Amino acid sequence: MNTHFASNPSELGPINPDWTTTQLLEWLSDDVRQHDVTLQHPLARIEALLTGARWARTPSTVALIRSIAAAVRDEPARGTTRISELSPQQAPRMPERIPQLA
Repeated sequence: MNTHFASNPSELGPINPDWTTTQLLEWLSDDVRQHDVTLQHPLARIEALLTGARWARTPSTVALIRSIAAAVRDEPARGTTRISELSPQQAPRMPERIPQLA
């Protein structure tokens, strides 16, 4: 059985599962949302499913947004993927990421 990420909408918080990743990034362009800690866990799940990345510790919302944006930039087809379509089966495997100090 294929279980998609958005099968439990409560895990997404205010993020609409029908948005594409490009629409999500547009919504996140609001400065207030970029520092909203309530988005940290939903974004971490989306980012992990989109990139396959594993972080050494929980990243900030800004780091997650940058990672999602980089994934879409590197592979533009990801921009048309709906949040509800993300699933663990399609996430690429990547090594653990160590957050960089700015």
